Amino acid sequence: MKRDLDLIREIMLVLEDKMEYGKNFTSDRLFGTMQNETLSIEKLLYHIGLLVEANFIGAREEKYINSTRDFIITTVTSEGQDFLDTIRQQNTWEIVKAKTVEIGGFSLPLIIELGKDYLKKQLGL
Repeated sequence: MKRDLDLIREIMLVLEDKMEYGKNFTSDRLFGTMQNETLSIEKLLYHIGLLVEANFIGAREEKYINSTRDFIITTVTSEGQDFLDTIRQQNTWEIVKAKTVEIGGFSLPLIIELGKDYLKKQLGL
């Protein structure tokens, strides 16, 4: 499965908007909250796993007897907040995404750095 940057951004924005401090958020609830008709639960779970690996969110994976999986999302981490602060504005996001295409590859930390560089230029720094 390919990593979908737009989906990663959408997940993070939804979590930022809907999560309450000290309350867990299940992947099943996230799936129900997202307004993406082409999204499968498998694709969502894969991308939640990527966000955990990147330390953008804190979560634990639950596996059930009937082979279903769920993530219990506990927090958006400081690194996740940095990502959100960098890519929240749609125009910044589009420019950063275009840069990743131009470069031909990316990592999530690189996206944060590209966004920070763009925002610094906008501020004249």
